Amino acid sequence: MTARKLITTIATLAGGAAGLFAPIGFVRWLLRTDPEEAGILTLFFFPVWCLLVVLGLLIGRKAGLLVTGGKRVAQR
Repeated sequence: MTARKLITTIATLAGGAAGLFAPIGFVRWLLRTDPEEAGILTLFFFPVWCLLVVLGLLIGRKAGLLVTGGKRVAQR
């Protein structure tokens, strides 16, 4: 594995993790303020959460490519 591919992979995973854990504060706040409504609102929030994870992965990949100066990761 080349250094460019390793850095891009690490940045992509970091972006995905940020997208995954960022909304947790919102859900915790929702559970504290209105527990009766939290279940259904969390259900509707789930697709948005998935989109945030994918967006985080894409932003992380783009950041990794910018850091390494590459346009694309070379395929084998």
